[in-house]
Amino acid sequence: MNVLRNMIAAVKPGGLVLDLQVIRPDPVVESGEERICEVWGEPIFATADAATVAVEAAIATGLLAQEAVDDHQVSTHFTTGPDLVDDFAGKKRRIPEEALPMLATAGPVAIREHCRLRCLRVSASAK
Repeated sequence: MNVLRNMIAAVKPGGLVLDLQVIRPDPVVESGEERICEVWGEPIFATADAATVAVEAAIATGLLAQEAVDDHQVSTHFTTGPDLVDDFAGKKRRIPEEALPMLATAGPVAIREHCRLRCLRVSASAK
């Protein structure tokens, strides 16, 4: 992957790279304690999977050393359901059609996604 190769080239040997990726399962839309729906996440997972393969290959070949991993959840908050729907306009990920009527009248909502943060060190042999 060119992005990873360029990133490794831009960091001096021994330097750190932080890798943040969205991971499975699909993101969840919630209003308070109520789960409204899951967002179809495959389009972003396809890209994330390719990036994961590239990072793992760089680790396997010794270009990068993985020093730490943190799996966590990230929540993005929206004032209203329609604001969340508007945010998805033009994106590859999709909100299920059956959830749109509920979101059309919803007050504050949030989308919760699972993420992985990895701390990677560029090896001296990367240059």
